Amino acid sequence: MKRRKKSSRRSRRYLLIPVGILVLICILLSVNRRTKTAVGNLASSAASQLFVSGSSHLYNDYNKAAFVLENGRMIYTDTGSYSYSTGIDVSEHNGSVDWNKVRSDGIDFVFLRIGYRGYGTEGTLQEDANFEENYKNARKAGLKVGVYFFSQAVNETEAEEEADFVLKKLDGRTLDLPVTYDVENISDDAARTDNVSGEQFTSNIQAFSLKIADAGYTPMLYANLQWELLILNMSRLENLPIWYSSYETTPSSTYRFDYWQYSNTGTVDGIDGDVDMNIALTPANSVS
Repeated sequence: MKRRKKSSRRSRRYLLIPVGILVLICILLSVNRRTKTAVGNLASSAASQLFVSGSSHLYNDYNKAAFVLENGRMIYTDTGSYSYSTGIDVSEHNGSVDWNKVRSDGIDFVFLRIGYRGYGTEGTLQEDANFEENYKNARKAGLKVGVYFFSQAVNETEAEEEADFVLKKLDGRTLDLPVTYDVENISDDAARTDNVSGEQFTSNIQAFSLKIADAGYTPMLYANLQWELLILNMSRLENLPIWYSSYETTPSSTYRFDYWQYSNTGTVDGIDGDVDMNIALTPANSVS
């Protein structure tokens, strides 16, 4: 996340490729790419099932017609198959938040930025200045809370360092939602990850996620369609929950996702300015 801007997610832009072509590429890649298992010796048995083949994100079964934008909030009307909840994600760039007003405005959950790695050569790890305040007050207001870390890791060692940073900051505290690994293009500045390959990014995601899972938290990946189709090797990331980013009225991805960030220009009581909006989808037969 770009530190001097409210949200670097404004730079999360797809390649200029028509959505239909991207979806076709997705289907072709899904059919032809062989599944790879990359567990190794990175985690204990508690986390070692994370990337075992068998529960793929190749396809979702969402009813696209059921996604409806109502008063600026995305809802899912096919409640016989999935229930939904409404959420946001925030960082220090959103300023001081009145979490009681946020909750009263119908927001059920939030992902808080816990930290980030800088773009520069040194890649310094930094805490989000408002994380502690946001965590305490969001939970006190009754919101479900998860976290995300903005990565600039160039290899597995740095990805594990980022996981250790997150775990130290969490210090065993309760989370209701996953720990998300946020990797993305930096289109408006030079970044230390500019020359990192897709396979290396995939390995970094695995390394981070395995450490998070081994500590008892649920890891998750933040990704848009460009990353799913053209950068990452999704067959190496089976079983990893996905937080999908796409600013449109209907999700284009054929991959399964648990959360969808559908807007970066939402308005919520208790927050000054624009805020990222999300919808969470849960199978209707799941027990909360």
